[in-house]
Amino acid sequence: MDSFKQSLQNWQFFFTSVATASATLTGLLFVSLTLNRDRLRGDNAHFTLSIARNTFGAFLYVLMIALVFLVPHPLPLSLTIALLVLGVTSAAGLVIRELRLYRSTPRNWLDIRLILRTIGLPLLASVGLIIVAFEIKLGNFDAIFGLVGVIAALLISACWNAWLLLLEEQGEFSHSKAE
Repeated sequence: MDSFKQSLQNWQFFFTSVATASATLTGLLFVSLTLNRDRLRGDNAHFTLSIARNTFGAFLYVLMIALVFLVPHPLPLSLTIALLVLGVTSAAGLVIRELRLYRSTPRNWLDIRLILRTIGLPLLASVGLIIVAFEIKLGNFDAIFGLVGVIAALLISACWNAWLLLLEEQGEFSHSKAE
């Protein structure tokens, strides 16, 4: 148990930094979407809302992962449960949102590269989160290093989505030819 507590203490600064950055970026996303509310009701509203939800979700999951690790005196089992819940809800929510978008959007803009960038990375992060949870349950506390990859995948996905929203705002992103 002492090695577990020591492992977590070594990560405190990292998770504090991640939580701060994620909360800041989430706030900037809210400001951006508030300033451009009309885009959420326009012709491409399904696409824009999906990208905005995925971006918000990625930032929110990064924040929640960090907060789980900042709780004082966690037990390996409680940490495992929290990470499992985050991983499963993230994956399920992503799949449900994307299936709804797929049904309500013309197929001409769907591109395998776009799908991999906007769905693949967050789904990979969800699977990674579930794997880390099981590893912690098995007593492998070095698995916390795997969260660096999970957090990186979520942040890369969120930044990619923010870029898509910017390109859409500037009229440079074509739904029929995803870059």
